[in-house]
Order: sequence, then structure tokens, then C-alpha cells
Amino acid sequence: MSEEQHAEAHHGRNAAMVVAVMAALLAVATFLSNEAVKEVITGETHRADAAARLESNRVKIDIVEGNSVLLRILAKGGGQERRAAVQAARHEARVVGELAPTDANLGAEVGAHESEVDHANTQHVDYELAEVGLEVGIVLASVSIIARRRWLLGAAGAAATAGVVLLLVGLLI
Repeated sequence: MSEEQHAEAHHGRNAAMVVAVMAALLAVATFLSNEAVKEVITGETHRADAAARLESNRVKIDIVEGNSVLLRILAKGGGQERRAAVQAARHEARVVGELAPTDANLGAEVGAHESEVDHANTQHVDYELAEVGLEVGIVLASVSIIARRRWLLGAAGAAATAGVVLLLVGLLI
């Protein structure tokens, strides 16, 4: 076997090994991309639920405050002034003690879900781009075996390296 044939045999084996490693990394990137999409959907669902509960709580605040105003008005002109004033104070206490804190908590929850969704969206894009880099690397490495061109294997390594970097960026953000 001549040295050139020996080098070609090594090239084919090395390229096949590179393709196998890139395919494994592609599977990981695809899995993580799918998980990020699930996280986006779940996060949006949770955010929408929290936003609906926040809106409902704000309607309750408006109704309770309106009732309080009406009771205060009634307290000024009728025979049951004291009773109306007590009811108004009860409504106002409910807003301060129950509904306002719930409003603040729900607002924070909506914000947290929005941040989670943004993070998952960013990860998804990184994983999708990692998939592209790895797929291009696999194609170039495969073509390098057929065309017997080492520079194609180098280009495949560069594309795969970009894919791995994006995969790591998605994992580390």
C-alpha cells in the first residue's frame, strides 16, 4: 500500500469519525432546541394565566373601591350612616390587606414568566443555529470522503466548531 493510499484510508476513517461525533452533537442540539420550544410554550401559558388572574384581581379592586365610595356617600345622608361607614372601611381594608398585595405578587409573576420565555426563546435560536453549523459540518465531512479533499474536512471542522460554540452559548446563558 502506497503512502497516498494509506493517507486516503486514514482520511476516510477520520472523516467518518468526525461525522459520527457531529451527528451525536446534532442530536443533542436538536433535543435541546425542542426542549426550549416546550419551555417557551409552557412559559407563555403560565404568563397568560398569571396575566388573566392579575386582570381579574384588578377588576375586583375596582369593584371594591367603587362599593366603598358608594357606601361613603350613603353614610353621609341616611339613617344607617354608621353601618355604611363600617362597610366602606371593610371594603377599603380588603383592598389594602388582600387585593393590593395580590396585585403586586401577580404583577411580579407575570414579569418572571416573561423573563423565562425570553430566555427560552434565546436558547432556542442558539440551538437552532448550532444545528445548522453541525449539519453543514456533517455534509462537508461526507463530501470530503467522496471527493477525497482534506480541506473540506477542515471546513467541516470549522462549521461544526461554530455549532458547538453556539450549543455551549445556549447551555451557558
